[in-house]
Amino acid sequence: MSECPWYRDGYCRSPLLDSPSADVVNKVQCLGGREVYAQCRYYREPQAAREGGYEEFGKPFLMVHGLDAQPEVYCEFARVHRHEQGKYIVGCLVLRRFLGAHEVGLCGSSWKQCPYRKMGFRVSLGI
Repeated sequence: MSECPWYRDGYCRSPLLDSPSADVVNKVQCLGGREVYAQCRYYREPQAAREGGYEEFGKPFLMVHGLDAQPEVYCEFARVHRHEQGKYIVGCLVLRRFLGAHEVGLCGSSWKQCPYRKMGFRVSLGI
């Protein structure tokens, strides 16, 4: 059986929570396999890397934008792509550009406070 991708070290790290929490952990559900943990109210499908199709962000410079491992990105305005050379690259729909490798971590850790995400919501809502 597989475990929930958001469960780690006894904590739920779901992007739907403000911070990692042990309070919502139900080990039977978290460790019960995909058909079980997918029923959890805190479960959200992790963003899968897309092959190619990143032309909307321009041409990536892999020394700046490339990542060796697939990043944990939770922002709905970020797009993870797999470059043909095997690196992962992340584009921001709000900024309309690739994110530098040092910026990508914020899309996984501080995405709820990101000013670009807030701008993206305002634009999408017409505010």
